[in-house]
Amino acid sequence: MQQQIEFETVPFQHTVRIPDYIPDGVVVRVVLSFDDEKTKCTTNQNWKELLGAMPNVGNDEDFIRDADYDREITWDF
Repeated sequence: MQQQIEFETVPFQHTVRIPDYIPDGVVVRVVLSFDDEKTKCTTNQNWKELLGAMPNVGNDEDFIRDADYDREITWDF
């Protein structure tokens, strides 16, 4: 039985992530469909628009790291 799904994703470093429920080792056929106008970036403004259209990857709280006050710092000089 052949199944078909359709989903939208944004490539990152020429990689497209498929949904997690597709198991490893399954043969898939990939058809790419994209807006040709967005691939014709010749000015910095176009790059800014593309970056602005990317989904949020998190807010500042997601990247805050607690200060490590318990370790000893030694200097070799």
